[in-house]
Amino acid sequence: MSRFGICLLMLCAALLSIRDVIAEVVLGATKQEADLEVGCMYPLSGPSALWGNDALVAIEMALDEIHAQPNAPKIRIYVADTMGKQFRSREIALNFVNRDIDVLCGVVNSNIALEVTQLAKKHQRLFLGAGHSSARLTRGELHPWYFHLNNDASQSSDAGARYLRDIKDDVEWENISYIGPDYEYGHQIWQTMMASLERYQVEYQIKDEFYSLLGQTDYRLYINALLEDPPDVLVSGHWTRDLVSFLEQASVAGLLEKTIFVNFDTGGGYFVLSRLGDTLPEGVVLSGRSHVNWPTTDRNSNYINEFYNRTLRFPTFIAQDAYTVVKVLNAAWQKADSKNLIGLRDALPGLEVSLPEDPPGFRSYIDAATHKIMQYQAIGQTQQVDGFWPATRMLGDWQTYPPIHHFTK
Repeated sequence: MSRFGICLLMLCAALLSIRDVIAEVVLGATKQEADLEVGCMYPLSGPSALWGNDALVAIEMALDEIHAQPNAPKIRIYVADTMGKQFRSREIALNFVNRDIDVLCGVVNSNIALEVTQLAKKHQRLFLGAGHSSARLTRGELHPWYFHLNNDASQSSDAGARYLRDIKDDVEWENISYIGPDYEYGHQIWQTMMASLERYQVEYQIKDEFYSLLGQTDYRLYINALLEDPPDVLVSGHWTRDLVSFLEQASVAGLLEKTIFVNFDTGGGYFVLSRLGDTLPEGVVLSGRSHVNWPTTDRNSNYINEFYNRTLRFPTFIAQDAYTVVKVLNAAWQKADSKNLIGLRDALPGLEVSLPEDPPGFRSYIDAATHKIMQYQAIGQTQQVDGFWPATRMLGDWQTYPPIHHFTK
């Protein structure tokens, strides 16, 4: 090989090394003083970088809070940049395992989480899922080392079914159409919704089902089909950027004035509201895992204000998912009989922890049978507001739903 070729290879290796150093952020205790080492996987670069950067801020907030307490565990957290890529995420997880990291956490994409949970099972590492929505991880894929720390798609859809049951007499709806993405998440939203409507003995007819292609950005064909004979209720399974694109096009076409549009999983998160602004009409029914303006408690206000003070922006739901990981680790450490990984794992089933999204009189807890965190779901309607720029619509006229045990078994 020529000298030029050798130099080029050395340069590429150096650049890769630099990239790997930059791609991992370390927070919390030093390695020498750490009681626990945690490896989190979030996108810190690329199209989904906002999620990872919100997670970073929230993790640091939670670490500052618990490390200020006496007898709290010293936690060291490595946050690696997945770039939202499945193969890269698997390599990061393997790297964490090979470094003897105690706990794996995070993962926004459900397909990636399904791979990581198998690695956690094989290598007996605790995996605290925070960010993804698939219910498969707490059903057929459930194992003793996995716990899900945010409401999943099945829980939000079940709350949505209760909401549709509760408004049925007032708005006299009779039929439903569905539109969502053509992959597991999109199908799971609708399947759970139908099962829950049947469980609550809600009478309805299905008008249409539409499934958009992965990565599709033009929804006019679906919107025009829906406009030809609008359903009473249009259930949406899209999320984040896909949902923003659909709502922009649906609003321009006038569809949102002809149907009750509902999205119960992530549509009410600040990400969607902040990107639509005045494009989003009032009266659209949305929900999310956490909300900037609900509940109106000191705990939630303090969390939102601290995040804003650090970033000059309001947090997405991914931030509170990541914040929850640290708070749960602290609570489990305090409860554990043995201050080691087995003791920590065994302390998680049934664990209670107070979180910003908890309404007065309620504490989030982990269901022992399913390893799911159990939390309220708040559903509201868009209203014009000030004080949350760039969002000009926030949710109000809330209806809230406690977790249901029979559904999670």
